[in-house]
Amino acid sequence: MKLLDFIFLVTRLYLVFPLHPNPAHLQPFGSIGSLTSIKELEHEFPSESKLFTYYIPQGEPVLSRQVLNNDRSFSIWQNDEQLKNEVHGLADMNIELEIFRKQRPERVQTTFGEFLNRIQKESLFYANEVPAILQ
Repeated sequence: MKLLDFIFLVTRLYLVFPLHPNPAHLQPFGSIGSLTSIKELEHEFPSESKLFTYYIPQGEPVLSRQVLNNDRSFSIWQNDEQLKNEVHGLADMNIELEIFRKQRPERVQTTFGEFLNRIQKESLFYANEVPAILQ
């Protein structure tokens, strides 16, 4: 009977006083503790001067939302057709590919435009460096 009382007491203490020293352990994020107000910028990044003089030295967080939606450089990467048409000279650039067939790779020369056409249908590997146009 004493053993049963001891197990009951230990179980009860374990449930009342958790072993982890952090009271927020395993609690929903942001549910315990003081909340910090974070400045949100819509459709923009903070300027370099503002970032390095205000946010970083003071350790103040900033959240930028929807910044890439209107960015031209990001938008041309949305699909292969757009990338081929928007970057002048990219589609005609000669590149080297590796085609994987029956465990033996085969190297071929082709254009970047042809690579973009074939990449969805075949197992291809782009073997050149990234073109300077895209860097």
